[in-house]
Amino acid sequence: MITTLFYISMISGGILVIMLLLSLISGLDLDFDFGDGDDGGGILKPTLVFFSIGAYIVRGFLMAESNPVLALTAGVISGLIAVFILSIVLKWILSQQENVNWSLNDALYLKGKTYLKIPAGGTGIIQININGMIREIKAKTNDKKEIPTGKEIQVEKIDGDYAIVTSKIK
Repeated sequence: MITTLFYISMISGGILVIMLLLSLISGLDLDFDFGDGDDGGGILKPTLVFFSIGAYIVRGFLMAESNPVLALTAGVISGLIAVFILSIVLKWILSQQENVNWSLNDALYLKGKTYLKIPAGGTGIIQININGMIREIKAKTNDKKEIPTGKEIQVEKIDGDYAIVTSKIK
Protein backbone atom coordinates (compact mmCIF):
# COMPACT_ATOMS: atom_id res chain seq x y z
CA MET A 1 0.00 0.00 0.00
CA ILE A 2 2.79 2.42 0.91
CA THR A 3 4.64 1.61 -2.31
CA THR A 4 1.49 2.18 -4.36
CA LEU A 5 0.94 5.56 -2.69
CA PHE A 6 4.56 6.45 -3.42
CA TYR A 7 4.11 5.73 -7.13
CA ILE A 8 0.79 7.60 -7.29
CA SER A 9 2.39 10.63 -5.65
CA MET A 10 5.55 10.65 -7.76
CA ILE A 11 3.88 9.97 -11.13
CA SER A 12 1.10 12.51 -10.68
CA GLY A 13 3.57 15.06 -9.27
CA GLY A 14 5.98 14.52 -12.15
CA ILE A 15 3.25 14.91 -14.77
CA LEU A 16 2.04 18.06 -12.99
CA VAL A 17 5.50 19.63 -12.93
CA ILE A 18 6.02 18.88 -16.63
CA MET A 19 2.61 20.37 -17.50
CA LEU A 20 3.22 23.50 -15.43
CA LEU A 21 6.65 24.03 -17.00
CA LEU A 22 5.20 23.62 -20.49
CA SER A 23 2.41 26.07 -19.61
CA LEU A 24 4.78 28.70 -18.26
CA ILE A 25 7.60 28.40 -20.77
CA SER A 26 5.84 27.77 -24.05
CA GLY A 27 2.26 28.82 -23.37
CA LEU A 28 1.15 25.28 -24.19
CA ASP A 29 -2.02 24.52 -22.23
CA LEU A 30 -2.44 20.79 -21.72
CA ASP A 31 -5.57 20.79 -19.61
CA PHE A 32 -9.15 19.75 -20.20
CA ASP A 33 -11.65 22.57 -19.84
CA PHE A 34 -15.21 21.80 -18.86
CA GLY A 35 -17.05 25.08 -19.22
CA ASP A 36 -16.89 28.13 -21.39
CA GLY A 37 -14.75 30.45 -19.25
CA ASP A 38 -11.13 31.54 -19.67
CA ASP A 39 -10.42 31.24 -15.96
CA GLY A 40 -8.12 28.23 -16.21
CA GLY A 41 -11.03 25.98 -15.25
CA GLY A 42 -9.37 22.74 -16.33
CA ILE A 43 -9.74 19.51 -14.43
CA LEU A 44 -6.46 17.67 -15.07
CA LYS A 45 -4.08 19.91 -13.08
CA PRO A 46 -6.26 20.10 -9.96
CA THR A 47 -6.76 16.32 -10.07
CA LEU A 48 -3.01 15.73 -10.34
CA VAL A 49 -2.36 18.12 -7.45
CA PHE A 50 -4.99 16.41 -5.31
CA PHE A 51 -3.59 12.92 -5.91
CA SER A 52 0.04 13.94 -5.64
CA ILE A 53 -0.24 15.80 -2.34
CA GLY A 54 -2.99 13.58 -0.92
CA ALA A 55 -1.12 10.34 -1.62
CA TYR A 56 2.10 11.77 -0.20
CA ILE A 57 0.38 12.80 3.05
CA VAL A 58 -1.47 9.47 3.40
CA ARG A 59 1.81 7.63 2.82
CA GLY A 60 3.52 9.72 5.50
CA PHE A 61 0.77 9.04 8.04
CA LEU A 62 0.79 5.30 7.28
CA MET A 63 4.58 5.11 7.58
CA ALA A 64 4.25 6.65 11.03
CA GLU A 65 1.89 3.75 11.80
CA SER A 66 -1.05 6.05 12.33
CA ASN A 67 -4.73 5.23 12.08
CA PRO A 68 -5.70 4.58 8.39
CA VAL A 69 -8.89 6.64 8.75
CA LEU A 70 -6.90 9.57 10.12
CA ALA A 71 -4.35 9.14 7.31
CA LEU A 72 -7.08 9.16 4.65
CA THR A 73 -8.79 12.19 6.20
CA ALA A 74 -5.51 14.11 6.38
CA GLY A 75 -4.73 13.18 2.77
CA VAL A 76 -8.10 14.37 1.48
CA ILE A 77 -7.93 17.64 3.44
CA SER A 78 -4.34 18.36 2.40
CA GLY A 79 -5.17 17.54 -1.24
CA LEU A 80 -8.08 19.98 -1.21
CA ILE A 81 -5.95 22.70 0.40
CA ALA A 82 -3.24 22.15 -2.23
CA VAL A 83 -5.80 22.45 -5.06
CA PHE A 84 -7.09 25.68 -3.52
CA ILE A 85 -3.57 27.15 -3.24
CA LEU A 86 -2.73 26.09 -6.81
CA SER A 87 -5.87 27.77 -8.14
CA ILE A 88 -4.97 31.03 -6.39
CA VAL A 89 -1.39 30.92 -7.72
CA LEU A 90 -2.47 30.13 -11.29
CA LYS A 91 -5.13 32.88 -11.27
CA TRP A 92 -2.50 35.35 -10.10
CA ILE A 93 -0.08 34.24 -12.84
CA LEU A 94 -2.81 34.56 -15.49
CA SER A 95 -3.74 38.03 -14.24
CA GLN A 96 -0.19 39.22 -14.98
CA GLN A 97 -0.56 38.67 -18.73
CA GLU A 98 -0.86 41.56 -21.14
CA ASN A 99 -2.90 41.64 -24.31
CA VAL A 100 -0.46 42.59 -27.07
CA ASN A 101 -2.70 41.59 -29.95
CA TRP A 102 -4.53 44.34 -31.76
CA SER A 103 -6.37 44.94 -34.98
CA LEU A 104 -7.06 48.05 -37.01
CA ASN A 105 -10.64 48.08 -35.72
CA ASP A 106 -9.28 48.77 -32.21
CA ALA A 107 -8.36 52.27 -33.44
CA LEU A 108 -11.97 53.15 -34.30
CA TYR A 109 -13.09 56.44 -32.64
CA LEU A 110 -9.75 56.87 -30.84
CA LYS A 111 -7.81 60.13 -30.87
CA GLY A 112 -4.18 60.43 -31.92
CA LYS A 113 -1.74 62.62 -33.85
CA THR A 114 -0.48 62.70 -37.40
CA TYR A 115 3.04 61.37 -37.74
CA LEU A 116 3.38 62.09 -41.46
CA LYS A 117 1.09 64.73 -42.94
CA ILE A 118 -2.04 63.56 -44.68
CA PRO A 119 -2.54 65.48 -47.92
CA ALA A 120 -6.06 66.18 -49.19
CA GLY A 121 -7.02 63.05 -51.11
CA GLY A 122 -3.73 61.34 -50.17
CA THR A 123 -2.36 59.11 -47.45
CA GLY A 124 -0.18 59.65 -44.41
CA ILE A 125 0.62 57.99 -41.10
CA ILE A 126 -0.98 58.54 -37.70
CA GLN A 127 0.05 57.47 -34.20
CA ILE A 128 -2.58 56.11 -31.82
CA ASN A 129 -2.33 54.53 -28.37
CA ILE A 130 -3.87 51.04 -28.63
CA ASN A 131 -3.63 48.64 -25.65
CA GLY A 132 -0.95 50.79 -24.03
CA MET A 133 1.32 50.94 -27.09
CA ILE A 134 1.75 53.70 -29.67
CA ARG A 135 0.81 52.21 -33.05
CA GLU A 136 1.57 53.73 -36.44
CA ILE A 137 -1.29 53.34 -38.89
CA LYS A 138 -1.69 54.36 -42.53
CA ALA A 139 -4.41 56.96 -42.78
CA LYS A 140 -6.54 58.90 -45.26
CA THR A 141 -8.84 61.84 -44.77
CA ASN A 142 -12.17 62.84 -46.28
CA ASP A 143 -11.43 66.48 -45.44
CA LYS A 144 -10.83 68.78 -48.40
CA LYS A 145 -7.61 70.08 -46.85
CA GLU A 146 -4.29 68.67 -45.69
CA ILE A 147 -3.79 67.58 -42.07
CA PRO A 148 -0.27 68.65 -41.03
CA THR A 149 2.20 66.67 -38.94
CA GLY A 150 1.50 66.78 -35.19
CA LYS A 151 -2.18 67.71 -35.57
CA GLU A 152 -4.65 65.94 -33.29
CA ILE A 153 -6.98 63.61 -35.19
CA GLN A 154 -9.78 61.15 -34.55
CA VAL A 155 -10.41 57.91 -36.41
CA GLU A 156 -13.89 58.00 -37.95
CA LYS A 157 -13.93 54.65 -39.77
CA ILE A 158 -11.74 51.89 -41.16
CA ASP A 159 -11.40 51.32 -44.90
CA GLY A 160 -9.31 48.24 -45.70
CA ASP A 161 -5.77 48.89 -44.48
CA TYR A 162 -6.41 52.59 -43.84
CA ALA A 163 -7.92 54.56 -40.99
CA ILE A 164 -10.17 57.38 -42.20
CA VAL A 165 -9.48 60.33 -39.92
CA THR A 166 -10.70 63.86 -39.34
CA SER A 167 -8.95 66.77 -37.68
CA LYS A 168 -12.24 68.09 -36.30
CA ILE A 169 -12.17 66.59 -32.82
CA LYS A 170 -15.62 66.11 -31.31
